[in-house]
Amino acid sequence: MLNFVMTGILTIMILAAGCGESDDDHATSAQPVQINTDSTVILSPVDSIGIEFGDSNYVMGGVEGVAFGPDGNIAVLDCGRSTVRLYSPGGEYLRSIGRRGNGPGELQNITFMAVSESGDIHLSGTGSEMFGIHSYDYYTGEWLGSSSTFIPPSCLEGASGNSYLRKDINFEVNGDVITLPVTVSMYETGNDVPLVTYYEEVVPFDPTDDVGMLELDWYGYDIAVGAGGMVFIAPRSTEEALIIVCDSAGNEIRTLQLPFQPTARTEEEMEMERNILRAKAIASDENPEGLEPDPFKPMIRGIETDGDGNLWILQGGPNTPTFTVINHEGNFLFTASVFPEPPDGSTWRFHIDENGFLAYAEDPLCGFYKIYILQIQEE
Repeated sequence: MLNFVMTGILTIMILAAGCGESDDDHATSAQPVQINTDSTVILSPVDSIGIEFGDSNYVMGGVEGVAFGPDGNIAVLDCGRSTVRLYSPGGEYLRSIGRRGNGPGELQNITFMAVSESGDIHLSGTGSEMFGIHSYDYYTGEWLGSSSTFIPPSCLEGASGNSYLRKDINFEVNGDVITLPVTVSMYETGNDVPLVTYYEEVVPFDPTDDVGMLELDWYGYDIAVGAGGMVFIAPRSTEEALIIVCDSAGNEIRTLQLPFQPTARTEEEMEMERNILRAKAIASDENPEGLEPDPFKPMIRGIETDGDGNLWILQGGPNTPTFTVINHEGNFLFTASVFPEPPDGSTWRFHIDENGFLAYAEDPLCGFYKIYILQIQEE
């Protein structure tokens, strides 16, 4: 009975979505970002990791995250095999961290990953027979412990030391009113209390909006950590493109508004999104049937920061992965696009830092998962 109750509550949590009134406040006080479309650079894939058949070290069961390690090697969260695979910058398989199982330090269902500056790997999902965060030593593979949470945090991003940024959804009942407090906070290994909270919002529970609510658990807010501990938060929306900028102490510095326009999905893109939603629902132990995507694309699909502290904003509209790149003050620097144009580019997700550029398709058109290594093309 306890498992049944917990599953029901988890379902409610996963089905929460939307933006509160605070978004309107941000929109009215936002600083417009001026874009010059003549300033462009090209990102080109120069190598890839992943094959359809053959050596099992290169056949991915399912990818839900990529990152560079502190030594420049590439970490791949293979949720299909409940492990983190490590590869050299040239794509050579090195070793794996974590394994599927029900014992201490073993993993069952992991959906998010962050690699901190010091080399702690933080995984979110089910492991050691609990919902929560599971931490490992990047260098030795040693399990550092697991922390239980009511629902596994999402949108993890590595930060300085052994810290990481994450989004949490909580659950409150006040009489007949159910609300879902959402926070974006910084944590460190082994500490259940946040170091800093950057964003808080209370979202009303709406059991009728299953798709939007599933998306809040998986997306909701795109987040990134920049130079000096600055934090960027982009509420995922089909109606506005806002980025909230906070300093390392959690103070909001400014809100930036990008001049992106609503873009409808094509029938092909709708089917791709259905496939992604089904995969997310299955990964969350939910019913994948009947999930129908929003007919419009989110205006921002992701944000990342590079080694110079600049913010790379993945536009939601173009089929070709296209970034607007600005500094933390909101000054436009250039536009970056992937070329050649990938046929599944509208489902590409990225990781960018001082080590370079990584990407993978959530719904790979080739039928199997590949990790792409990209470089800026020299003029």
